[in-house]
Amino acid sequence: MKSKILFVEDNPHKRTRVTEYIRTISSECVITEAYSFSSGCQAIERDVYDFILLDISLPTYDRVGNESGGKFRPFAGKEIARKLTRAGGKSKIVFITQYNSFSDKGTSHSLDGLVSVLMQDSPSNFAGLVFYDSSRSSWKTEISRIFRDLGLCA
Repeated sequence: MKSKILFVEDNPHKRTRVTEYIRTISSECVITEAYSFSSGCQAIERDVYDFILLDISLPTYDRVGNESGGKFRPFAGKEIARKLTRAGGKSKIVFITQYNSFSDKGTSHSLDGLVSVLMQDSPSNFAGLVFYDSSRSSWKTEISRIFRDLGLCA
């Protein structure tokens, strides 16, 4: 049976690289893509996924042409995860980011500090945080480990 994966990511290069890599480690998956906070929320309202890969920082709306995508949301992925958790969703969630730290409304978080916050917000759904660096392969190792732990690849 194919696993249904939702990947919410606004950066096309990162989205393509991660999606291509997932397909090499798990041929038994169907990947749906969303590009913003709004389209990510619509996707989880419309369908049920086994696994959700969320960028932490996203624009409010899908970018079209030269449009900005509305207000940039530093913790959009966290907000999507919270909505899923409150609705009783069972999807496992992995966050993926290119940033080493986050700041919003005067509160700063390192990656390690963010893990604690994300685990508190979605304890039964949280499956990990991956630091994406396009010049290194450590993100691939971490995604492979998470997929193995969740039974999504051989």
